Amino acid sequence: MKTPSLLDLVGLLPSGDLTKVAKALGLTPAGLLKRVESVESALGTKLVDRATKALKPGQAGQLVIDHASRIFSQARDLTRDLEELAGLQAPEICFGVDMFAAELPLGIALGRMATVNSRLRVHAVLGDFDELCRSVLAGRLEFAISDPTSAERHPARLAIEPVAEHRVCFFARPGHPRTAGSDLSLDAILVFPLVASRIPQRIAVHISKSMPLAKVDRDTGDLSPNLMLDSFAVAKAAVIAGDAIGVAPLTAIESELRSGKVALVPFDAPWLHLSYGLFYPRKKSLSRAAQLFVTQLRQVETALQVREQRAVARLNPTRRPRKKSGKTGTRSKRPAASTSRRARAPAPRRR
Repeated sequence: MKTPSLLDLVGLLPSGDLTKVAKALGLTPAGLLKRVESVESALGTKLVDRATKALKPGQAGQLVIDHASRIFSQARDLTRDLEELAGLQAPEICFGVDMFAAELPLGIALGRMATVNSRLRVHAVLGDFDELCRSVLAGRLEFAISDPTSAERHPARLAIEPVAEHRVCFFARPGHPRTAGSDLSLDAILVFPLVASRIPQRIAVHISKSMPLAKVDRDTGDLSPNLMLDSFAVAKAAVIAGDAIGVAPLTAIESELRSGKVALVPFDAPWLHLSYGLFYPRKKSLSRAAQLFVTQLRQVETALQVREQRAVARLNPTRRPRKKSGKTGTRSKRPAASTSRRARAPAPRRR
């Protein structure tokens, strides 16, 4: 069984038209059928139905096409990785990333990789988890790093590797009406416009109850917020400039909280968290460069989790009011005591 015959079968039979397939190969229809017959003879089974002019693979034919496609794809991946390893080809990765994954560990991981190998070429596409899933399925991206909600809807076609989970919180500009007080209801918060990327169903099911006019996808249950943005920098600018409410992991807005550019909205719930992972086609293995990138990503994420725990301890909105009230009460008592001592101090001098 010769490889060119299998390649013809895999690449052209699904198109169906016998005459067009034969012309593309520079053969007559009869010559193409002979080539198909040679493959069938080698496999010992019929692959296509010859009853019509169209080449329609049968059950055995479709099985051969599926397996051969995977084998040739793996062979190309092996050649690519060997060339990268030998220095004959610059390592290259093309992948997608959502707003929060781009904001958290992505830049650090890529910076470390570029330092180790200056020949590295990267093309990262920013989008929401649904767009990225479609691009990976279509073969436009090698893999994607995002919320796995859409990828989980294609378990037979996509492999998913969880990476991390982060608590998220609402935030607004300083002085916003919802940054004061404590234990706010979701209804009170979502009176204001919400700024975020596409919201997965597991969170949307809670938020949509407090947003009567929310746009919810009937098929998936995902929610499109008032201001649906894929750039976190643009989302932060929109929040700071008006009354919109943003949502983000605590570490993503830690520097803005310290500088006073944004303030936390006091609300917390067990469902308010994001999960992101890596997903790619099951029939294709990740390139060597992609595997190294994922390794760096996990190392960065480990340090990020520690940083997040410290940030939660420092900026927990439920504890800050208690600490302030305690310190204020202590300070108000101490000056009064010291003043009375100063008033009594001159008495011994008179004696």
